[in-house]
Amino acid sequence: AHDAGALLLVDNTVPTPALSQPFRWGADVVIYSATKNLSGHADVIGGVVIGRASWLDAARVFAHTFGPTLGPFDAWLTLRGIRTLSLRMQRHTENALRLAHYLERHRAVSRANYPALESSPFCARARRLLPAGAGALLSFELAGGKPALESMIRRLRLVRLMPSLGNVATTISHPASTSHRGLDAAERARAGISDALLRCSVGIEHPDDLLADFEAALS
Repeated sequence: AHDAGALLLVDNTVPTPALSQPFRWGADVVIYSATKNLSGHADVIGGVVIGRASWLDAARVFAHTFGPTLGPFDAWLTLRGIRTLSLRMQRHTENALRLAHYLERHRAVSRANYPALESSPFCARARRLLPAGAGALLSFELAGGKPALESMIRRLRLVRLMPSLGNVATTISHPASTSHRGLDAAERARAGISDALLRCSVGIEHPDDLLADFEAALS
């Protein structure tokens, strides 16, 4: 980006500052959805933009003019969440890696995607850029296709189906019918999003409870 005369902007929402510090890698501007892991409790709607003051002047003028700024209580909730961020992200990451290993070995799962898995094409990069852990987000695809997916979702008890991510509770979503529903089948296929793909935002529950819920749902 710098060689081309452009600024490097990094969305660091998923790893958070607890796992990744993009300014160390040359980023000029870093953004966060404070709705996700930064606040961590699914009770805030907000965002954060960080960078040199001179580069953020336009964003500041926009915010002052149109009002997309945090209210006092939302700001307090975000600060409350940040106080436990490092502890939460450690547990998120431990649980996500354990769940990813479990899903990778399960006969009902055809593919598990998580950067810290040895089978991931991004494993070496994740170890270099995210030495403290790869975060809470993973995805997996069921061998039985969409019917197996629908059956699994109905059988889950602890894990909840919801479109958001990044809070203390483990949630799953179905990208083909939510975040990527605007794409046609060919476009989703090129993006690697099948009808049997699920995204999982791993929470901080006891890992045994989490694995037991998936085991019951996948059996």
